[in-house]
Amino acid sequence: MKKVMNKAEDMVLEMAKGMVLAHPELELIPKYKVIKKKNIPQDKVVLISGGGSGHEPAHAGYIGKGMLDAAVCGDIFASPSQIQVYQAIKSTASNKGALLIIKNYSGDMMNFKNAAYLCEEDGITVDYVKVDDDIAVEDSLYTVGRRGVAGTVLVHKIAGAAAEEGRDLQAVKAAAEKAAANVRSIGFALTSCTVPAKGSPTFELGENEIEYGVGIHGEPGIERDEMASADTLAQRMVHDLLKDMQLNEGYDGEIAVLVNGFGATPLQELYLFNHAVTRELAEKKISINRAFVGNYMTSIDMAGISLTFMKLDDELKTLLSRESDTPAFKVSGPVEPVSYTEAAQEPVSDHPSYKVETPAEDAVIQGDTLKLNNLIYLIDKMSEVIIDNEVPFCDLDSHAGDGDFGMSVAKGFRQLKREWKEVLEQDHLTIGSFLNASSLIIMEACGGASGPIWGSAFRAAGKAAGDKQEVTVAEFAEMMQAAVEGIQSTGERSFGRGAVVGDKTLIDALVPCADAWSESAQSGTDLKTAFARGAQAAVKGAEQTKDIVARMGRAGTVGERSIGYPDAGAHALGVIFTALSDSLR
Repeated sequence: MKKVMNKAEDMVLEMAKGMVLAHPELELIPKYKVIKKKNIPQDKVVLISGGGSGHEPAHAGYIGKGMLDAAVCGDIFASPSQIQVYQAIKSTASNKGALLIIKNYSGDMMNFKNAAYLCEEDGITVDYVKVDDDIAVEDSLYTVGRRGVAGTVLVHKIAGAAAEEGRDLQAVKAAAEKAAANVRSIGFALTSCTVPAKGSPTFELGENEIEYGVGIHGEPGIERDEMASADTLAQRMVHDLLKDMQLNEGYDGEIAVLVNGFGATPLQELYLFNHAVTRELAEKKISINRAFVGNYMTSIDMAGISLTFMKLDDELKTLLSRESDTPAFKVSGPVEPVSYTEAAQEPVSDHPSYKVETPAEDAVIQGDTLKLNNLIYLIDKMSEVIIDNEVPFCDLDSHAGDGDFGMSVAKGFRQLKREWKEVLEQDHLTIGSFLNASSLIIMEACGGASGPIWGSAFRAAGKAAGDKQEVTVAEFAEMMQAAVEGIQSTGERSFGRGAVVGDKTLIDALVPCADAWSESAQSGTDLKTAFARGAQAAVKGAEQTKDIVARMGRAGTVGERSIGYPDAGAHALGVIFTALSDSLR
């Protein structure tokens, strides 16, 4: 892997610093990686978007007049935490409220919606719009639905123009929702991308192969095909988009076209492809109001192109041509319809040991209870196991997801170890307060959906333990069951239902583990044996996910192609619980 970088873990922050240095009208909140306008107008609706980094210029490149007011930068391909989003909303609050524009991914939906909930508790008016323009992923009962991809940029443009007109929050939302309802995208890849922390491509393509229907996180497409000419690809993509949008030949309205590069596609090829698309639309007598060509929503260094159409009515046409002035998207006003013719600085943190630092004697179980010092040892050991397995967990996740799972979870537990001393120095430390303090760090620092999922498990288990200094097998079983319920409640808040066994998520390992603990409590099993049984149940549950078609989360978008590989989260729990069980004496 060759990349212009220093350390993978510093890449996003250093990129953000470089961006505000290049665009002095912007400023950075380093702790939360929020880029915003220096001057937030109080008499307009504030627009905030964001998501995982690696899609540059999205999303911070669209901050400016006529588009966004702030963007929240997650780690590469990982949603920003709900705390990052919360701080972005608080730092840009205006008298007319805030509208969040969210791409439809598990982590983004969880973190942005939960951040909005926190702000509403603080009295800040917040609403949101979901963008799900990718026609490659069909809606189903079990998946998160269609993904949000390059069409999000046009939703930013429409919402931004509506906000600049002085419309109220509901009117801006209505314009953004109209834009989202009328925008569709499809993409193909010539190569995979390389996540810096992983160091190798997410998937491999042969010399004459392409992936059709790819997303923007390096996940495989819906079909692997032979390489085709630009004209053939344009014909196929135009056909698929018009069919989905139910636009027939000779449609008497107008559309906007956005030809988007995934990061490694030369502009020469993007403009060539735009020529092929324009000719195809002209043959179908579809009128183009205006076209945009460039890198708008990338996938790090992926070679490939996505094509976006937006169906325009008079309102959308007007808003699309309103002035916008941002680093990556400038519109100066209406243009003639297209006519086809041939021819700030983050504090330096300590660098703790990521190996277990809790005394070895705290791994010794004395009597029939798990004491606070034992639990501290176990969470310390859990951190070591997660960090040591970062790359293997990423490799496994790349088969069905986007290859970021290990990185996302390891990031959270590295931060936990950085703040380990402060967590342990709390006054009157109890099992509940220890787990709660850990949960807040995990929720903030873990990338993507891992923050809400793992953080809610820790928080719920801590609430179940309360002020106890030690717990019995039965009480620990209650903590495990509470962790399950905590994760499921987070899913229900975010998507309308929480994951259950059979969805191919970490729940497939956690539920059997928790149930094994409950059975051990009923049968009077000793603590160490209960740990072993719980670990065995988790491993068995994870193994069974190999034969399950993923139905939730990002892995749900690849359907049967996830068969043959265990869910990365479930597998991780099996590895973690086994290591914890083996470490006890």
